[in-house]
Amino acid sequence: MKNLLFFTFVLVILTSLSFGTTNLQQVYSDALPGLGYDRLLILHPDSIYSGGISVTNEKIGIKGYGAIIDLAGDSIHVFGQSQIDIDGCVIINGSSGLAAHGNVNSLITQCTFYGNQIGVHFMSSGCIEVVNTIISNNSRYGYACDETSVCILHFIDSYQNTQGNFMEWCSG
Repeated sequence: MKNLLFFTFVLVILTSLSFGTTNLQQVYSDALPGLGYDRLLILHPDSIYSGGISVTNEKIGIKGYGAIIDLAGDSIHVFGQSQIDIDGCVIINGSSGLAAHGNVNSLITQCTFYGNQIGVHFMSSGCIEVVNTIISNNSRYGYACDETSVCILHFIDSYQNTQGNFMEWCSG
């Protein structure tokens, strides 16, 4: 089953390489409000989005529809009193796929975090809910959170993360 998943993932990447690459920061800068968000990023599955973004004190929604976000060593950074909801994205090659600091709330649904250092790195006193998500082959941890975070995890398939699939640390 894991070989089939890996083969499918590689096939999706190779197929997507024949399409264009778009800078994620540009999509973020151009995004308009929608569905109750300050910025709603709507991605297209026929593009690869490159680079990371930094969000501070905003309510952001990312609707991926299966799009690939190649962070190229960067992260989706979220700071302050923010909310970020990510749905249907494949997030690869980041230092952290999602890195949250401050009082961030987040809903992650139907995503894949693959080949990052840390898939989801939640250093927040807020709440994160992760549903129907694959977190695999990250070079450090799959999912790491602070003890003050409220973590709600449903149907997570986390495997082959080098230093562990799940980790919680005490910050104080």
